[in-house]
Amino acid sequence: MAFAYHILGHKNPGQIARLIRILQHEDDIFVLHFDRRAPRALHQLGEELSRAHRNVVVQRSRAVVWGGPAISDLQIEGMALALKHSATWSHFINLTGQDFPICPRGARLERLSRQKDASYLSWFAPLETDHWKNARARLERWHLHGSVLQRVLGLPGFGRRLKSALGWQNSIPFVHGYRRRWPDFFRYFGGSNYVVLSRPAAEYISGDSYANRIRTWLQRAAHPDEIVFQSILQNSPLAATLVNKDWREIDFPPHSPHPRTFGQKDFNRLIASENLFARKFDEMTDSDILDMMEKHSESK
Repeated sequence: MAFAYHILGHKNPGQIARLIRILQHEDDIFVLHFDRRAPRALHQLGEELSRAHRNVVVQRSRAVVWGGPAISDLQIEGMALALKHSATWSHFINLTGQDFPICPRGARLERLSRQKDASYLSWFAPLETDHWKNARARLERWHLHGSVLQRVLGLPGFGRRLKSALGWQNSIPFVHGYRRRWPDFFRYFGGSNYVVLSRPAAEYISGDSYANRIRTWLQRAAHPDEIVFQSILQNSPLAATLVNKDWREIDFPPHSPHPRTFGQKDFNRLIASENLFARKFDEMTDSDILDMMEKHSESK
């Protein structure tokens, strides 16, 4: 068994360098994407890593717009690159620059070897639960994901007034008065963007024509990164191999849109978890917890 890691980063070059260092293994492959707007030091890190390691591939840099298809598009492109560059990895794992392993590589191998052919991701049927209050609107509205529009909406004063006038204050921009016809060729599933996928699942998502049809339809959905993997795989011949688990330790405070940042006080919780990775960490807030987790991951 071996891993293909896809890492999305937009800040904290030192923290990302540490993440890649603790994960680095000659049997694994790393596909990196650093946001076009990220600091120059982060792009230089990618260049240095790709020169120093044959198992590091850097994707062409693009601007990632929150709530749009860029994240899942880059991850699927990353799957294809990993498949092209290595024939040996067994599992695709997507990470961000603020994730960190909470167990040694041997533990990751052992836990995933229990069901070698399984793919792990969280899922639910949005229309059968109240977990997403806007579940139908995520698909029916025609959402606007352009980076130029995002820059306009970010202009001081004018952007806020424009969002208010168009009713976009608490939503991704969308076309008023237009509803897309509900898709009849796939069943709608959602969940988190975090996955641990088998190689056959990565091959299917990145190369199958039916998978691409679903993916194309979801380009105008809201937060397609929280829909595309679930909807593709649950409507695929691989559905029976899916396990409803994403192997991530994440702490979402009630009513918060963002996970809490872990610190030193969380160390015992993190090392006791059966999960493989945790999110999120920030070296500017608490670098000691990263020192502690790195030492723990190297100790076995």
